[in-house]
Amino acid sequence: MLDVDIKEYLSRVGIRKITELDTALIETFGQNEGERHVERLTELFDLSEERLVCGTGDTPYLHRQQELVDYLNQSQQMSLLASSFYDRVFFRRVMEYLNRYDSFWSGDIFDIGCGNGILTCFLALRHSDSVVTGLELSPNAVSVAKELAERLQINNVQFTSQEASVKKQCDTLFSCRTVHENVAWRALREEPEPAALPAEEHAKRHGAYARELAALVKAQGYLVSVERYGEDSAYAGMICALERAGLRPVRGTHMQFSCKDGDKTAVFQAMIFQKA
Repeated sequence: MLDVDIKEYLSRVGIRKITELDTALIETFGQNEGERHVERLTELFDLSEERLVCGTGDTPYLHRQQELVDYLNQSQQMSLLASSFYDRVFFRRVMEYLNRYDSFWSGDIFDIGCGNGILTCFLALRHSDSVVTGLELSPNAVSVAKELAERLQINNVQFTSQEASVKKQCDTLFSCRTVHENVAWRALREEPEPAALPAEEHAKRHGAYARELAALVKAQGYLVSVERYGEDSAYAGMICALERAGLRPVRGTHMQFSCKDGDKTAVFQAMIFQKA
């Protein structure tokens, strides 16, 4: 699948260039409803930021943003607007990476933390002989992903709640922007800068989720990882935790790329690991 096919796929899905999300919401839903969405999203973003900075007791990092995720995935129309604004370029970069290492995909494929299913459906179309399963915590996102698969008429993909019991292992596990949200982070105001922590401390914090990922992969199977990290001690700690869980980096598969994430620029690390 060439780059032009990636563009065609994203166009078919409904991903388009959006420079201002507020304006797009008003244009799509009308003045009154659009303004209500803008107001509510502003409240949820502020609440999410407060929970990340100040903490929420024992609530895990991932769940501190759950209300925002559910709101953005209340409908496919809303979900696609948000993805167009935040992820349009990111999706293209990830798909280019997935195509570049096409030979690592076969058999049963899991996409953990699949969100609205755009990358999951891409994998299913690309690997029509495989069964692709999207795992996601947000019920709203699962519904949106199922609707997308039906609209695209993809028959080899399924979506389910990540909290449901997964009774089998996969040949290839795809983890895209899930690790950082499953690390044992405390409130940001209580944390030093990540770069100030040694890699060993990061390895400990990444350990539980690394073992969770490894448990989903068959022996000799693969983990394809795309995570938001710089080349720093946090990323080194993640790699160390995955190695301790039995997932070894595959030589020559690392790639770093950066792209806009809404109004900011984010750095991502992509690499493939094999389960020993």
